[in-house]
Parts: sequence; structure tokens; C-alpha cells
Amino acid sequence: MTTQQNRRHPSESASRAAGGTAGPTGNGMMPLVGLMVRPFPEPGPTIRTTMEQLQQATVEPPADEEELRELAQMPRPWDPATCTGLMRTELWAWLDLVAMWVNEQHLWNVTRPGIPECWPAHPHLVHDLAVLACSRYYTSFAVTPAALEDWHRYGLPGFLERLRDRLGDGCQPGKHQPRPRRERDESHASTRVRRGRRQRYRDDVERAGELEAVTSPPTDTKPDPDDLHDRW
Repeated sequence: MTTQQNRRHPSESASRAAGGTAGPTGNGMMPLVGLMVRPFPEPGPTIRTTMEQLQQATVEPPADEEELRELAQMPRPWDPATCTGLMRTELWAWLDLVAMWVNEQHLWNVTRPGIPECWPAHPHLVHDLAVLACSRYYTSFAVTPAALEDWHRYGLPGFLERLRDRLGDGCQPGKHQPRPRRERDESHASTRVRRGRRQRYRDDVERAGELEAVTSPPTDTKPDPDDLHDRW
């Protein structure tokens, strides 16, 4: 395989395999691009097996307590933080293909930013893209178009709206921008501020204990609403 072939985008490979050639025809007609639509990228075998097992569990939930415990501990590909090892490796490769597929198959102009090339540097995109990819893959289990219609009508538009709200015009091609709210998040997680919050938690717990002690009436009497209000 040549260097040029190695650098070829997956969509180009699919187009060439279908016998198409990209580019304008010169006669005002639509260019020949091979496939009219490209199939949704499939995840790797580890992810496929896991998602099939989880899908089966929704149809036939395990009754055995040990099996239920194992099911609860299974990683969920739509929640990347639960994945490790080979599944995590497959997940990143799959999401990369899904990001390109969404941009090419579902976006046309640049009024929507699309999924930026630096999406791995955006935790909000990693979380959201994993859900979008898994929900789209699960539509392949459906026997009617209803699930795919919901994905087109709600899943994808909702994802693109959140993408636009959170990213705006940031991260143009080749121009990744540092996280604007980094300073605020660092302040939120600082030792001084965290100590202040912990002290507030302790004060609340202590105050709640005091209120419980003074508002617990004897078993043979009923509380006076006015009295409770004054104690508060």
C-alpha cells in the first residue's frame, strides 16, 4: 500500500470501492462520487459484543442475583469513563470515524460548526459523541424505522444544538482554543474554596441534627406548627 493510500480518508476508500470518481464533471451536472450515502461506521468486536449483551439484557433481564451484579458492572460504551483496555482503544477509533461520518453525511454548510478535529480535547464532546454513536448503532437492532426516525428527529439535532451552544465559533480547523472557563473551574476546585464548601456541609449537618432534636415531639403530644416555625 502506498503512502497516498495510507493517508486516504475512509470515505474516499468507500467511494473508490464503489467505482466512483469525485470531482466536477464540467457539464453542470452533479459530480460522480460513488456511493450516495455511506454506511454508519461499525464499532470494533469488543464493543459490538458488549452492546449486544446489554441489548439482550433489556429483552431478557437476568433473574439470578450474581448475573444482575455482573450486568451492573459491565462497561457501557456510551459512558467512556467505564471503559478500559481494548474496549477503550476501540471506542476512540470508532468515535473518530463517527465524527467524520456525522460531519460528511449530516452537515452541508458551515452555519453549524460540526464536530471539530480536536474533539478529543473537549470532554463534553467525548461524552456526547459516545452517546450519539451508541444510540445510532442500536437503531440497527430495530425492525421498523421508528428508532432511526427518533435519532434523526431528536438525537442528532439535540447533539448539534448542544455542540453549537457549548463550542460556538471556537476551534476552527487547525485552530484549537484552550478551554475558556478553565480559570473558573480551577478556582472551583481550589483547596481554599473546597474547604469553605466542606465547612458549609458540616454546618448544615449539625444544624439539621439540632432541629431534629428540638422538633421531635413526645409520642403522646402533637407538634404546634407555630412553635416549629419559631424554632426554625
